[in-house]
Amino acid sequence: MPKTQDDFLEALAQRESSGRPGIVNKYGYAGLYQMGEAALEDAGYYVKPSKRYDNSWTGQFTGKNGIHTLKDFLNNPKEQKNACINYKQKQWGYIKNKGCDKYIGDINNDVEVTPSGILGAVHLLGQENLNEYLSSHGQINPVDGNGTSLEEYMKLFGGYDVSGITGDIEPRRYTEEDLEALGLGQYFNKNRSLYRDIKSGSYFK
Repeated sequence: MPKTQDDFLEALAQRESSGRPGIVNKYGYAGLYQMGEAALEDAGYYVKPSKRYDNSWTGQFTGKNGIHTLKDFLNNPKEQKNACINYKQKQWGYIKNKGCDKYIGDINNDVEVTPSGILGAVHLLGQENLNEYLSSHGQINPVDGNGTSLEEYMKLFGGYDVSGITGDIEPRRYTEEDLEALGLGQYFNKNRSLYRDIKSGSYFK
């Protein structure tokens, strides 16, 4: 069965918090999806005038959908899900503005870049690290404080249908020159069945 947006959000919650909506970790990240102050501000639930996002939660909640305090947020798993969707939609705008969506369909170190993989990766390490990873075609693979790499999240969260967040995305079409520029000739020559599939159809203009 196809993996849905709800499946993506459930997997993200399990990875981030083991599905515990009331948890706040030692760095101040809160809830199912371990969202910080900046994320909840992007989602419209929180305002911090100083813009010093240290997850001290000294800003103000906006009251969006009845969430007036951090306690309200932690006690409302449904609203945490809505906040995460709002945040991911905002993130996708940043991703497109930075041109990161143009890398969809690339294969880095045997890991395909997909929209859901991008959303998982940016959740872990943010936009700047995502830019570095994609523009280097996987040669730069940042890690978080626990040693988890961006590419691990790219792979773990790849292949979900997140069109409810990203909108419809046209599949990328490659010329043979594109593949050479990406350094993928050797990869495809080692995987001739995949090479034949790509050579015969939709991956080429």
